[in-house]
Amino acid sequence: MKAQTNNHPVKTHPTIGACGLDCGLCPSYHRDTKSGCPGCCGKGFWDAHPGCGFITCCVKQKGLDTCGQCNEFEFCPRVMKLVEQAKHSDSLLSYIPVSANFEFVRKNGIEKWSARENEKIAFLKTLLADYNDSRSKTFYCLSVQLLPLDKLKSTLIQAQKFITPVMTPKEKALRVREAFNGVAGKMGVELKLRKT
Repeated sequence: MKAQTNNHPVKTHPTIGACGLDCGLCPSYHRDTKSGCPGCCGKGFWDAHPGCGFITCCVKQKGLDTCGQCNEFEFCPRVMKLVEQAKHSDSLLSYIPVSANFEFVRKNGIEKWSARENEKIAFLKTLLADYNDSRSKTFYCLSVQLLPLDKLKSTLIQAQKFITPVMTPKEKALRVREAFNGVAGKMGVELKLRKT
């Protein structure tokens, strides 16, 4: 946990939500506007977000970055309710990885989780810089969140063989999206948000 800003905590690792979400893989995190999100309790977070129950308990009261670091996490009613809801619906990003994120943090620690997440964020930034048709951000965020990074990297290398410099951003994005959807289909993963 980092220092306080205006009596509000600023997390060392804002790319993981207190609730286990992949904040660094959210479309709002990659929005280059004033309405972009700095991640969970990141710098400037408190100006736009009043907080939530997870932040109050985990970050403010216990000084942790995520509930996965808490000794009481497996018995917490709030966490159990979220894990159950995560099986059925999403918001701006997928809730599917929440349980796995908590488990990874428990077994490997927040620093290893952060290193893994930073690698995913770097790959996502490449996709957004080189293959975005202004309509693919959410798709790429979901792809990087739900598919193995090594598979995505090898799939992108294969897709690049069919991408030429004269192609429009829309054509490039179409090639990459088709390639990622192919991988997702083989793995039984749907690259869409689940709305209730």
